Amino acid sequence: MSNFFGRFRTLQWKLTLSYTWVTTAVAAAVFFIIFMIAAWLVGFFLSDMASAFQPVLRPVESQIAQFLDQTPPDLVGLRAWLDSSQQGDEFRVESDSPTSASAIRFSDVSFAAVVDPAGQLLAFEPGDDLTQPIETHLFAEALPAYEQALLGETDPKLVTAVQPETNDLFVAVPIFGTEREPLGVFLLVMDLPSAQTDLFTTNTVLSILPLLLAVFAVAGFTGTIFGFIASRGFSHRLRRLTETAESWSQGDFSAYVQDNSGDEIGQLARRLNQMAEQLQNLVHTRSELATLEERNRLARDLHDSVKQQVFATTMQLGAAQAMLDDDPAAAKTHLQEAEHLARQAQQELTGLIQELRPTALEGNGLVDALRGYTEDWSRRTAIAAKVTVAGERPLPLPVEQPLFRVAQEALANVARHSAAQTVTIHLAWQDDAFTMTITDDGSGFDTGATAYGMGLSSMQERLAQLNGRLTIHSTPGQGTQLSATLPLQS
Repeated sequence: MSNFFGRFRTLQWKLTLSYTWVTTAVAAAVFFIIFMIAAWLVGFFLSDMASAFQPVLRPVESQIAQFLDQTPPDLVGLRAWLDSSQQGDEFRVESDSPTSASAIRFSDVSFAAVVDPAGQLLAFEPGDDLTQPIETHLFAEALPAYEQALLGETDPKLVTAVQPETNDLFVAVPIFGTEREPLGVFLLVMDLPSAQTDLFTTNTVLSILPLLLAVFAVAGFTGTIFGFIASRGFSHRLRRLTETAESWSQGDFSAYVQDNSGDEIGQLARRLNQMAEQLQNLVHTRSELATLEERNRLARDLHDSVKQQVFATTMQLGAAQAMLDDDPAAAKTHLQEAEHLARQAQQELTGLIQELRPTALEGNGLVDALRGYTEDWSRRTAIAAKVTVAGERPLPLPVEQPLFRVAQEALANVARHSAAQTVTIHLAWQDDAFTMTITDDGSGFDTGATAYGMGLSSMQERLAQLNGRLTIHSTPGQGTQLSATLPLQS
């Protein structure tokens, strides 16, 4: 189960899910915006439809005119016509056009009335009370349209009105005689549907819910497929970067990232390839410098020790050969000295070989390697030596090798120059630093007056590469203390 959910923490699935959420959210937002625009358009057109009702009611003009264009007006016939046209909350208008429907019905009609040019009620439905002024039946917004109709105005926009609170629609149709003289006005009040109210009812929301869910499903599925395909390429390219970086971490700088695209990942790949090439050149250069340094040190050590001893051995053998016939006893003494010098040269060569091949570190830590090397060095030089340790912790091999070389160089200097009887090597681990201290009881020297030789310079360079430092304390006749300190990463 943890592996299943862990898969969704990868970059590919994070991008895929982000595409899914964004696509679904955008689809929901677009659906909502379209729905709101549709509601607004419906409301806009319905409110504008108020002025469209007046032309639709135009057939009533001729139908009412036949009752009023008489002397006296046929009010009985008018009221009978109005009563037959008003049926409950519906009002029916018979069409005069042969191509149109026979009748048009208007729903939710509050009342219908006919007034004369003076505003006197001539007919009213529902009811027969003609004593009340018509103004008492009209809402405030309808009064200006009513007055315009009494003046004979026929512009639909001027003789219609809507009450916003109740959505009541008022329509007035002026009635004219054969000579276009005003005979009266037909009035009709009905309910106009509310677009916002009707669109946001529970039934409407429930009816569009399946469509909304379908939009979400299609958008989510499309976003998931597109996100998976798009993120798969990114994930594959980043995986190649990771694999190449692992090769570099193992020292193989010949591996390169194959990515020729022009986007940011491709640019990063090319920069990393350049960095790997530079690191490879740097490692090669440092390797050559290290080899050259070792050669110079070996040449110096051979010159200072083995070469001199071989030369002295040759001199002793020459003297023995010259005295062999005349003074055999003296020749024997020279031969013994030559043998002693040859053994010293052999010991020096053995030490140099061990310095060139620090196999003591293979499979061992720094402490065990130094103890083994110090014991062997002590037997060869006849100088007592011991290793002490405080707070031992493992060190990386790239750190142990330079420290081992520093200890070798320090012991070589003790053997050559100090005339010491004892040497102590102390290794101490603190929380954030490591210190190796090498102390001898030899002749010492003046650190201010003596120029550092190649051995001490080599030790300083090795430690500097590890951000460490070398300190030397020495007094003539009182021995020497050498300390190598390295910072440790927590």
